Order: sequence, then C-alpha cells, then structure tokens
Amino acid sequence: MTGSHRKPNDTGIMHNQELHYLHGLDELLADPESLTMARVAEYLATVRVATANWFGRTGRAERSAWIDRDGTGWRVWDTDERAGIMDFSILRTESETEALGSFLRRARHHSDLDKTAVRRGF
Repeated sequence: MTGSHRKPNDTGIMHNQELHYLHGLDELLADPESLTMARVAEYLATVRVATANWFGRTGRAERSAWIDRDGTGWRVWDTDERAGIMDFSILRTESETEALGSFLRRARHHSDLDKTAVRRGF
C-alpha cells in the first residue's frame, strides 16, 4: 500500500483510510428501500466479499457473516476463527431489511478486521 492510502492515527499507528470501504456498500445501507434480497444478491455478485456467506457457504467459513431463512423469518450470525457459530451473535428477526443490513455490516466488520491484523514480533 502506498503512503497516500495510509496515515497515522492519534496513537501513531498506521491505518488504512479505506478501512470501511467496500464499493457501494455505504450507499446500499443508507437506503433501507434498496435492502432487498435481489439488490443485495446483485451487490454480492458484483463485489466479491470473502466474509459474506449468502444462504450457504459462498465465502470463507471462518471469521465471517452468514445469513439464512429461519422458517418465516431470518437468521444472521458470525463465525469465529475455527468456523464455529458464535451463539451470542445470532440475530433472529422477521424483518428482511434488518437481517440484510445486519448481514452486510457484519461482513464488512470481518473484512475490516482482516485489514487491520498486525503480526507482532517476538
């Protein structure tokens, strides 16, 4: 990464200015009417997000967001570094908009964490 994309924060640690950027995601999340299954499926087909598992394994299994139907509702959850479901993270909702928004925000969060990972010297 070039110096123009990184700058120190107030603690002096370098961080990526594009950390929360997945092309078009902020616009999609800002308009609740656009949070439909068709629109999100189109977005994920265009912007390949490794941390987004759309109705089955479509990305990586570990440290990722997942979404699926749960009867008449929705279920959104996260997985840990061993691909285990993090029980405390499970969202069950009847709202399509809430489920899709939560799923996309979680996928972005996992993607952001990957970009900030630092290997420490021993």
